[in-house]
Amino acid sequence: MNHSWLQDMYSVRHKWVHVYTKLHFTTGMTTTSRSESMNSFFNEFVNASTGLKEFIENSQKALEKQYLREREADYETKNKERSKITSSSLESHATSIYTKEMFRCFQHELKESGAYVVIDKERNAIYKHYEAYKTTVQEEYRKYIVLIVTDNGNITCVCRKFESSGMLCRHIIRYLYKMQWSEIPKQCITLRWTVEGNERVGALQHKRPKIGNFLESQPARYSTLCKAFQDLAARGSCSIA
Repeated sequence: MNHSWLQDMYSVRHKWVHVYTKLHFTTGMTTTSRSESMNSFFNEFVNASTGLKEFIENSQKALEKQYLREREADYETKNKERSKITSSSLESHATSIYTKEMFRCFQHELKESGAYVVIDKERNAIYKHYEAYKTTVQEEYRKYIVLIVTDNGNITCVCRKFESSGMLCRHIIRYLYKMQWSEIPKQCITLRWTVEGNERVGALQHKRPKIGNFLESQPARYSTLCKAFQDLAARGSCSIA
């Protein structure tokens, strides 16, 4: 088929097809989820009728609110206890390393891992091959997930959840239980999602920028006056006098 647009899209398939993008760390976000969440967040502060001056001031308020959310989340991570769903040492270790939100994600995968079993398939001097499958699915419909463990301890799952989101998948968690690991291996921990993440990288620095003599510019004054006239017209239209 001689379709130039389809040919162009196919030539850059490694940038948008999930089978390729899941090999890269994207914090688990899809192409549109980030923009949609940001739009929803800023809609609380700005809209189509917001003037230029108000837009800058309200955008700053939005950023300050987000900053306070981050600080509150950091406080809860460091000072509030987590509710565990098992008595395993693996989950206990997760409570000490992950932030509050990422511990919740770990618990979800931990809960789902209970439906899987991991079996040995092949061993050699370079790697060990395991397969995980869901026991609640009939044998003829089962999907077998391949796990590869190299001689240096690296664990790779074909689902690539860890590579794309930085969080362990249920298949690797089930493998760790099978091998009786008491702690999550260091190579399976993403610094970004840990309690020490901000301390190691550096705390978020926040300073309110100075807008300066914003209204000295003619476009800014014009925008402010237009917004004032709109409000005045709206009030005036409510009366016939």
